[in-house]
Amino acid sequence: MVELTVSYESRIEEAHAFKEGKYLDLTKELKKDGYEAKVMPVEIGARGFVGSSAYGIQSKLSTCGNNRTKALRLLAETAENSSRWILS
Repeated sequence: MVELTVSYESRIEEAHAFKEGKYLDLTKELKKDGYEAKVMPVEIGARGFVGSSAYGIQSKLSTCGNNRTKALRLLAETAENSSRWILS
């Protein structure tokens, strides 16, 4: 499960921990029922700062090189543009 969170840059680590805990019970229940489940929260700052979790998810999805750079840039730009639109 991947969940994207756009937060203030000063709260990225806090948002990551919250999202991991949020799905802990669901993950346990899915594993108990025989499924393989993993929670992968991804955080991008409202001003376009890309958290380390975004780099990690790219590795897990086997995205590398120029494709990784483009994907991370697009994530950052989209978060920044969306935040600007919401705040205006």
